[in-house]
Amino acid sequence: MTAMLLTAAFCLITASGGAHQNTSKPDWFAGIISHNQSREQTAGQVYKNIQALKELRASELDGVMNFMCAALGVGCTYCHTNPWDSDEKTAKLAARRMILMTRAINAEHFSGNPAVTCYTCHRGQHNSVPNPPSDLATSHSEDLTIPAKPAVLPSTDDIIDRYIRAIGSDAAIQKIKTLVSRGTETTTNKMTPAATAPIEIYQTTANKMLIVRNTPRGTITEAFDGVKGWTRDARGYRELEGRELAEVIRDADLMRYANLRAAYPQMRVLSKEKLADRDAYVVGATSRDDSREKLYFDVQSGLLIRKSVAFKTAFGTIPEVTDFDDYRAVNGVKLPFTIAWSRAPFGSVKKFTEIKLNVVIDDSKFASPRK
Repeated sequence: MTAMLLTAAFCLITASGGAHQNTSKPDWFAGIISHNQSREQTAGQVYKNIQALKELRASELDGVMNFMCAALGVGCTYCHTNPWDSDEKTAKLAARRMILMTRAINAEHFSGNPAVTCYTCHRGQHNSVPNPPSDLATSHSEDLTIPAKPAVLPSTDDIIDRYIRAIGSDAAIQKIKTLVSRGTETTTNKMTPAATAPIEIYQTTANKMLIVRNTPRGTITEAFDGVKGWTRDARGYRELEGRELAEVIRDADLMRYANLRAAYPQMRVLSKEKLADRDAYVVGATSRDDSREKLYFDVQSGLLIRKSVAFKTAFGTIPEVTDFDDYRAVNGVKLPFTIAWSRAPFGSVKKFTEIKLNVVIDDSKFASPRK
């Protein structure tokens, strides 16, 4: 979820500021990730009763769980109960067998690549569908559909330039040093009822970030202090590693989207699509840290209304989607005050009631409680 927090707060406001800024992956970023991956423990070493996924890095386990939830259209409690390492549910035992089966198929026929996954048969349902539908003979085949004539699409430069004009002035963007957002966040997980809690986000151009969520179960804090990524909740303090650390480092880079052309060396207009009641130009973009994304720009307003990323897991990819709405002007720059994020089985909607720019933020706010 951390991957959308920077975008939620800032990516939409910084299309042209810092035009000469070097947005390539910094050496310290690669060094931190490499160091942490080399010393990271496996899932079998960290968690209890791991049998089919022992060799995975511990930080990869959540991604695999997310993929299986998305493939079956379920939440974590479909297989798990309390305690989570229990084998009480037969669905968990079946999942282990299916993991071994798909791995064997992929190893024998696809050189170990995840060509066959849970989704191959389940298609978002907890029961697989082995037989064709009864109306197959009378339904129209997609192969017989006459494709519509492709629309004439604008160039990438036209789309980005229009986006810059829609956001605000270069002068206002150049002045940004900090950003503070306050509001509420409603979360869903396919297991429990939706929950709404206050949220605050603090960011600086020194690549520091703090997120505070005040939930019924207590305060959850997540941060990057420029060196360490960490989180603290009712269970205690924990330093972030692996994928979690990589995500929080990217999120903490406040100026990552200050110049879209520099942030995305490769961009190509793909199509024009319908998003709800809006037409959008879809731009395929590859960032300097090798993230491949799709950016959706509203045809009418020019604003960025969606970012879609293929979230990679050890089992395959699942879509991670961030939608932006309710743009309002803040110090001459338009910002989205409603942000919806989803990556199965989880989702969230942030509704900001207040966003302030250039508020003085003391560095101690980001400091790890453990030095």
